[in-house]
Amino acid sequence: MSQTYTSPLYTSQPAAGLLVSHNDQTTTADDGTIDSSLLAFERALQRHAEGDYVSAVELYGDISPNSPAFHEGQHFLGIALHHLGQHEQAVKILRASVAATGDRVDWANNLGNILNAQGRFDEAIEVFAKAVAKAPSQALLWINLGATHDRLVQFKQAEQAYQTAITLEPHSQEAYRLLSALYERHQMQIEAVRTYCSGYIVAPRESTTPYLLGKAYYVLGRLEEAAEVYRQWKEAEPDNPIPAHLYAACARRDGEETIPERCSEDYVNVTFDEYADHFEGKLSQLDYRGPALLEQMMAESFTQGAGLHVLDAGCGTGLCAPILRPYAASMIGVDLSGSMLDIARQRGLYEALHKAEIGTFLSHIQTPYDLIACMDTLIYFGAIDQLFAQFAATIKPNGFLIFTTEVCEEGTKPYQLNPSGRYSHTTAYLHSVMEQCGFDCRIFNLQTLRTELQAPVRGVIVLAQRR
Repeated sequence: MSQTYTSPLYTSQPAAGLLVSHNDQTTTADDGTIDSSLLAFERALQRHAEGDYVSAVELYGDISPNSPAFHEGQHFLGIALHHLGQHEQAVKILRASVAATGDRVDWANNLGNILNAQGRFDEAIEVFAKAVAKAPSQALLWINLGATHDRLVQFKQAEQAYQTAITLEPHSQEAYRLLSALYERHQMQIEAVRTYCSGYIVAPRESTTPYLLGKAYYVLGRLEEAAEVYRQWKEAEPDNPIPAHLYAACARRDGEETIPERCSEDYVNVTFDEYADHFEGKLSQLDYRGPALLEQMMAESFTQGAGLHVLDAGCGTGLCAPILRPYAASMIGVDLSGSMLDIARQRGLYEALHKAEIGTFLSHIQTPYDLIACMDTLIYFGAIDQLFAQFAATIKPNGFLIFTTEVCEEGTKPYQLNPSGRYSHTTAYLHSVMEQCGFDCRIFNLQTLRTELQAPVRGVIVLAQRR
């Protein structure tokens, strides 16, 4: 991730329209005459704010050393010279102005920023360190100190400075952003994501989206707040299936409150249509292992060129098609997302692709299949009894079903809807459904299906044979 350091505590040049200095001098002397030094200072500030640094430098030079505006003029002179590329002279003048006042941490901050801009990081650290010693409660001073350590790849010092800034100013998005980028560069992905999310939830609400805001709360384990975000979104958009499903996934459930038996068709359709183009990249970020597990199971259980008639149920973008094709005489794909199917079609590996809900598609099948593969699809179903009965009805006797799903701890309910929005099933429920629907379980391999927030997601890949 590229890094920029744009967090000065005080501005490095006067704001446009500024006609007097920080000390609010006027251009009139005590005897009522015009003070030429103060007038020069006022005009210099105006030129400086306009970006006319050449004229500003000339006018700063007209300020008398005896003028109350002299030191401030010298400070801004140094900044103007820096903009003109006269770096050594700029630093010399800035150091003198900081030394002359002693207590102006804003000036020290400007000096540190300019040293940073010149690549003089060790000198900048010395300046920022003295500034935070004088003003330890100034969060942005700590940010600039951290950014300078960051540039020198001094991880611990940068981390500590950013964390101090966040402690002092918990709503500092800049501190969160820089700390998240620091973690990411050091391959600390979970810390990077959580820090980014911490910064996102303190952002002004008009700069956030409810989807990402809810996800940020979810990542941080603050499920009640995630649910509240989704509740408000659901009320604002009652016809939108996404907030309805995510609210159900994150809302606290008391007593015997039921959960949806499956994701709604609208939720699946809208969700996957929206990020079809990024789907495989997203799965790679999750270290999704489904295709690798399928490849291993196919190699161990079948012979290439077996001439199977295959259904890829929930085929998505066709990620598993290259694995299944060597075993297939024909291969059909079905998925609810038209955008996903458009990508699958580009692979040229399917005889046909159908946009349909899986159960609806299975109910119209006339010729049974030798093999149905249902990879990473049951996570959108809670109750699977009816679907497995349909699988059994559309697989030839002695034919096979391969599926993956996430698993949960055994409990009073056979499945649960997780805050991720995905379902997981107990192993007892899976065995029970297979038995009731006429399948013999040949392989039941507990595995890590994916990694989410650097935590393994428990699951299973199963080979079942129809009796």
